[in-house]
Amino acid sequence: MASVEEQFEQLAAEASYHQHYAREIENQMRAIAQVEGEINKTIDALQALKENNLTLFNLGSGIFVKGELKQTNRLLMNVGANVFAETSIEDSIKFLEGKKKELEEAKNDLIKSMEAISNRLKEIDIEARRIMKEQKESE
Repeated sequence: MASVEEQFEQLAAEASYHQHYAREIENQMRAIAQVEGEINKTIDALQALKENNLTLFNLGSGIFVKGELKQTNRLLMNVGANVFAETSIEDSIKFLEGKKKELEEAKNDLIKSMEAISNRLKEIDIEARRIMKEQKESE
């Protein structure tokens, strides 16, 4: 049977591992929230698109240029690996709504993982308190 010190070290190591994993989940949740925000802004912008509307075009790195929209019925969407597909506003919004659903599912999975970690950390705390109580009683 392991000594009390060894048991505490093992519990502390497991708790540390779970705390690290919980921080990683929190980082992933923040990233998901950021992407969700970007998607929502894009959907709002798509819904507000009008021809002959003066707008700002993002060139990247915080640089914008003013311009007038000439054609809003066909958009180019990056579908990955710098491949672009022509799409309508409605199809673009449907695509983004699908991405939002995927993000929601990922977020729900992360929440379940966080709950499992929290439950395990509570179990570790209970086990550590039990060991301490037994140690005091045996002294």
